[in-house]
Amino acid sequence: MIIKKVTHEYAYELRQARLDEAHITGQPMIERPFYYENLLTGEQYYDVFGCVAWPTEVSDKDEGRPGYVGIVGVIKDEQPIEEPIFRLLAEYESKNIPSLLRKMIELRWLYGYGQHPTLLTTWWGDSDRFVSTLARFNEKHKGKELMVAPPVDFQLPTKFDDYARSMQSTISKDIEIKRFKFSGLDILKNRLREFKRDEPAVMAVGGLIHTLLLSHSWMDQAQENVFVVEEGI
Repeated sequence: MIIKKVTHEYAYELRQARLDEAHITGQPMIERPFYYENLLTGEQYYDVFGCVAWPTEVSDKDEGRPGYVGIVGVIKDEQPIEEPIFRLLAEYESKNIPSLLRKMIELRWLYGYGQHPTLLTTWWGDSDRFVSTLARFNEKHKGKELMVAPPVDFQLPTKFDDYARSMQSTISKDIEIKRFKFSGLDILKNRLREFKRDEPAVMAVGGLIHTLLLSHSWMDQAQENVFVVEEGI
């Protein structure tokens, strides 16, 4: 495991102070009183997310393009918390569904699963494909099942265009600060260069980035009833 959860010494008091300030200023979101640290690099993250896109359909012309699994961290640094930089921490592709599922289990553990109730419990992706295969796989992982949820706007016919544009908005040449770091990883970078429609790598990471940009899921709602003591801070 290379991710460690770091909680402020006075987490409850800090959270309450941030809630009070948010109520006074009308801010809808607050920073959490904890973060995650990369034990290999020392880099800190507000949160870490997983995404998946299944292989494209097989046709009489080809075997389809490989599915993709990715891990993305929301970097905690000097950037405003509302506009952080995202880092691709790990990626993998395969045309074999069981291989993708096994890699999801491996990466989930490696990047901190179990250290917080919401950390990597859900992967963003198409929850309607390969349902039976996923169900059989989960039978072997009772209590630690893989859960997949659709990204924001997944049901729209324009989803690939939306996801690709959200992805491009973080790396475009006409923005001063690039908000996505590839970390020397090549799969997504190469797929963006090739840019084939419905490319799984772009669907996976683009869908995740689209969801994060719209939801700010690395922050908490500024509402008293959001915090649950049993879940920990």
